[in-house]
Amino acid sequence: MLGNERGMVLVVTLMMVVILVLLGSVAVQVSTTDLKIAGNQKTGTQAFYEAEAGIAEAMERLRGVATAGSYAGDPAATSSPLWSSYILASSSWQLSDDADYSASYQNYIPTTASHTNTVVTVNSLQSAIPYLAKIKHKTEYDAEQAGHNPLSSPHYYDNDGNTGTHSTAASPGNVIYWGYGNPATPATALQFTSAALTGHKPVEIITGYGKRGTSLKRIRAEVVHNPGPVVAAAIYAKEDITGHGSSMVVNGADNCGGAAAKPPTYTKSPNTTNTSGHPSLIPNPPGPQQGTLDIDIAGYVNEHRDLANVLITTDKNGTTYGSSANYVTVYSNTANPYNAQGLKLQNVTGYGVLLVDGDLTLGGGFSWYGLVLCTGKMTFNGGGGGVNIRGAVLANQTATINGGLNIQYDSCMVDNALKNQSLRIISWKEYY
Repeated sequence: MLGNERGMVLVVTLMMVVILVLLGSVAVQVSTTDLKIAGNQKTGTQAFYEAEAGIAEAMERLRGVATAGSYAGDPAATSSPLWSSYILASSSWQLSDDADYSASYQNYIPTTASHTNTVVTVNSLQSAIPYLAKIKHKTEYDAEQAGHNPLSSPHYYDNDGNTGTHSTAASPGNVIYWGYGNPATPATALQFTSAALTGHKPVEIITGYGKRGTSLKRIRAEVVHNPGPVVAAAIYAKEDITGHGSSMVVNGADNCGGAAAKPPTYTKSPNTTNTSGHPSLIPNPPGPQQGTLDIDIAGYVNEHRDLANVLITTDKNGTTYGSSANYVTVYSNTANPYNAQGLKLQNVTGYGVLLVDGDLTLGGGFSWYGLVLCTGKMTFNGGGGGVNIRGAVLANQTATINGGLNIQYDSCMVDNALKNQSLRIISWKEYY
């Protein structure tokens, strides 16, 4: 009957039910999508941290000497541009999972039994985090792929006699090193190539991979070894060096025998080396040298003090730091706590790098194997056993040298002091 509104309530109710069902479906779909997004974000974050963990293990295993069981670096004495090694923390990884895998490379999977093993095997030092990490030396090809142009955008100092391009990974040119390779800036560490090279280590490229579910992350880092300060002589000082007596011996000839001889002393002009009483300054010629080389000792100490294994806060008499099998980094800041006379060390034996912010006095019975750096005034009082150093000494100011002193440049002791220090990241990039 026209105008009869019976049944409208049912129709409206049904429409409301349909609308509620549609809203519920949308809500469920949105919630499901949000859960998927949250899940993907979680697995992506986990994969990212796995890739970073792979880089961390690779950096740790590049420290130390090539004979160490855990070492994962290049075991050869001469760095090959086609060297590479892998760290596998899970059997789920294969070398082919590396986006830049090339059969032209050596592709070692180093184990404690063999650093040149090529059999694919899990070789990580841990098993809780399933990552893949690859290590290789940076080459000219790698730099060119990143945009190096010797004229418009130089990424490294090219000193190998060939500035041509290198178009393939299988023929990548020379290894790129980190250190003091540019004669125009002899005290500045940088990336460089050279036809003749001694005492420098390659820039290492580490690529870390992590995967969780459908998430895959790839991170690449360029890392460098600590090259140490420039060693210009057995003793380097920015101000005068003054020594007395025939019991003073400073020898720049390499006690290890592998490096070219250094001058016994080097001062920054116009400062000089002054002696009396016929000390021995060897070799002569060249004898004591002076020049324009300005080594940033304070900057080096400041940059590397955080690497210290040992902190010295008071004068020491009769202490040993490190050993011939364990070179350490020792740091002291004479302003904190304040020491008006500076740090005094006697009857002390040490192996590694000694970094002193402030003044330093070395007394009788002091023996050090490695590097000694002092940002202030350095005084040698060598009575009662003398002061004996195998390596090199760098100081902003060297005060009068009295009593027995025997300092011998030793490239092996310098190298040993630096080998066990942490590597530094100079570039980092996430690819996906």
